[in-house]
Amino acid sequence: MGCRRRRLWGAGSLVVSAWLAVLGIAPSAAGAILAVPPVTAVPARTDTHPVSSLAAMEGVILRPLTVLRTPGETGAVVAHRGHSSVAPENTMPAVLSSISSGAEYVEIDIRMSADGVPVVIHDETVDRTTDGSGVVAEMTLAQLRGLDAGAWWSDDFAGARIPTLREVLDVVAGSDIDLIVEYKGTWTRAEVRTTVDLLTAYGLRRSVIAQSFSEKTAANIVRTAPGLRVGLLTHVMDPATIAEAVSIGAHAVNARRVTARGVALAHRAGLGVLAWTPDTEDDWEMLTRMGVDGIITNRPDALREWVRTKEKAPGWSPGPSDQA
Repeated sequence: MGCRRRRLWGAGSLVVSAWLAVLGIAPSAAGAILAVPPVTAVPARTDTHPVSSLAAMEGVILRPLTVLRTPGETGAVVAHRGHSSVAPENTMPAVLSSISSGAEYVEIDIRMSADGVPVVIHDETVDRTTDGSGVVAEMTLAQLRGLDAGAWWSDDFAGARIPTLREVLDVVAGSDIDLIVEYKGTWTRAEVRTTVDLLTAYGLRRSVIAQSFSEKTAANIVRTAPGLRVGLLTHVMDPATIAEAVSIGAHAVNARRVTARGVALAHRAGLGVLAWTPDTEDDWEMLTRMGVDGIITNRPDALREWVRTKEKAPGWSPGPSDQA
């Protein structure tokens, strides 16, 4: 992704350049990581977008803030790959456990099987998380379903299978938890349509969040499914990534390395921010005070309990979601 961004800048993208100007970032600093103190006070944004003068610029669409919470609320608790600290990742036991963990969202990864079925698995191959070997995209659903996806974790989960997206939707649709779907690799619009049709059939299109590291995939989701919230995944929140997220029509930028300044810039651009995958109380405290809109963690039960404790503490207040 880094090389791709450098090529984009080398080409002098007007849309990205415009959004860096919106964010107050010089193009020469586009590749720099936003290094600032963890908790930095910033002016509150107004009800109108602070850069409405750019609204007439071709190709730039200014949007309201699309965060997942309102001021004064703590960000959403998201179970990473299901409740992956107590059950094998991306399996039905992990998904079911996430529902009872107190999480608002369960995050899963999907890939397409050789015969065009969306299946729930993180890696490009089945080697790490099953008793088999091979590339997911080169295996049929029947081949994938014949693998044991639980025994590698412990004997207690022996016999667990690689789920299909449909199986996860069957469970989520009848529960109080919402879903975040990460599209692994590059997906065509036709492939995306397969998943969107499923979400629509289950009545989940408006509640699901889709995310991807691939700018092309994220853009294809935006074009294929208007109304579906889309996040661009990244390792660091640099200005170029924030600008790219806006330019493709994403609603959030979801990062591993998050700074208060990065959250402020993303919110200023109308983007929500999800942080992945902090698992310690110190990190949860820091990120919550930054004003992130959600935390994707392997320990959703512990994070939920931490949030409950904090919300009862006198004087506790999470960071504002209306930073500018």
